[in-house]
Amino acid sequence: MRKKVGKKILRSLLTLAIIISIFTISFAQNLYIFIHNKPFKGDYIYQGNRIYVELKEFVKMTNLKMYNQGNYYVLSDKNIIPPSTFTSLVYFNNKPLKYVIFQNSKVYIDLFEIASFTKATVEFSKDTGIVDYYNKQKIESTAEEVYKATQQVYNTKQEIYSKDKKKIQAGEKPKIPADAIKIIDENPQYDDRNNRGELRYTAKVKNTYKEPIEDIKVKIKVVSLANDVLYEQVFTFSKLQPGETKEISLYWINNSTVPNPQIKHEIDFKGKEEQEKQ
Repeated sequence: MRKKVGKKILRSLLTLAIIISIFTISFAQNLYIFIHNKPFKGDYIYQGNRIYVELKEFVKMTNLKMYNQGNYYVLSDKNIIPPSTFTSLVYFNNKPLKYVIFQNSKVYIDLFEIASFTKATVEFSKDTGIVDYYNKQKIESTAEEVYKATQQVYNTKQEIYSKDKKKIQAGEKPKIPADAIKIIDENPQYDDRNNRGELRYTAKVKNTYKEPIEDIKVKIKVVSLANDVLYEQVFTFSKLQPGETKEISLYWINNSTVPNPQIKHEIDFKGKEEQEKQ
């Protein structure tokens, strides 16, 4: 009787262990991988402490170059020089990758190992299954490109608006277009080689209107990529004749931890046409 009870208990424990193992493997393989903040849609393998991603799909989401010869691959962020003989499936420049899997005619590389070659960062939360592979410089560069594109759209809207002037009522003094005073010949120079950022900015303020403009205020702002104001300086001019220009210059030391500060400006003057509210 004791032997039968012991066998039943042992069988139950083995069944429970198998269920727990299956659940653990299933949960561990449910990863959400992001490459430079974009979801990775290729295949992956989660094995031990290694996260292997499909090589070709991974390269498509990075700025890496790839050379292929048969089943051998060479990756590089510069010019590719293939090795004379191949002893490993995948190389970064002339260094072979140690953690590579070839499965179902696909090559997989380990995110942690490739990050050590590309100076990228891999963050992995086992609780959520979220994996982030990113390069800080690439993200900052992308954010700067988005900011410049947004500024270009804004400037284009301003030009369109200036052409669509309001009708002036009888006896009312005409308003001066909002873009009559312009910033030209901008020259922002940012240097952080001495462990602190130094911004030198020069530009010219020009009256592009057909008449003199008075009480001009030009506010130059130093902002972060998130549009937070880090510093601002106001330049005033009592009057500018048609076509007249004035030079302005700004010097600022970046004592904050904000990278790649940007320049924005606001211009106001007497008789400026008000902007329509969006």
